[in-house]
Amino acid sequence: MITDQKKRFADRAAVLEFAAAQYGTAPDYPWARSPESAVLRCKNGKWYGLVMPVGREKLGLPTDGVSDVLNVKCDPLMLGSVLMQKGFFPAYHMNKSSWISILLDGTVPLDRVTAALQMSYALASAKGTGKKRTQPKCWLIPANPKYEDISVPLLRDREILWKQSGAFIPGDTVYIYEGKPIGAVTFACEVTEIGIPYRYHQGGLHMETVMRLKLLAAYPQEQFPLERLRDYGVASVRGPRGVPEDLLAALQGAAADTFL
Repeated sequence: MITDQKKRFADRAAVLEFAAAQYGTAPDYPWARSPESAVLRCKNGKWYGLVMPVGREKLGLPTDGVSDVLNVKCDPLMLGSVLMQKGFFPAYHMNKSSWISILLDGTVPLDRVTAALQMSYALASAKGTGKKRTQPKCWLIPANPKYEDISVPLLRDREILWKQSGAFIPGDTVYIYEGKPIGAVTFACEVTEIGIPYRYHQGGLHMETVMRLKLLAAYPQEQFPLERLRDYGVASVRGPRGVPEDLLAALQGAAADTFL
């Protein structure tokens, strides 16, 4: 397994090493006319990566020559923010609405490249579920106070990055339930961005992809404790879940007086 990814910059060898260690992927070289182009496939046969040499002028770079790039799938909802990063480009020779190209010439740190590759693998290996949801939804999501006092960054910055572990879309509303010793719904937030690569592994908390939440309202801890949630049929909040209609009406009514 690759170590010290933040200290390394990505090249062809490092990407193929990571794919082999993480997913057991052996690269496929399907083109006789381009023998250096390596395809990475999920177990379902779909591509999740393509390493290939590209003329730098075709990427709009000022210097001549050829550099390897990695083409990966990207959630269309986050294309804009991803392409603002140095070394990330609209996909060369592939669908620019769902793929991107990443330079493998030492411009981009390896940890960013592997995060993008993991997102691509998840997108390519996901089973089809029909049309994507376009209408916003309201969620209850849990927070564990032993990892972080979320009130500090939320009240200070009015936004926070949050582990993405559900089928969220921008525009969704999330009501954050903080576990013991608080044991209450304390914040309402709007999902403004999803699918952000973010590698974090510490103290039992593991994150590969996060979403951005914008603060909408804060509730006193005594307003929606677990005892009150049980009156609405919510016995626990162990993962992302929908909000019962009666509870949603109560939360929305209370938020009218607490919007920040």
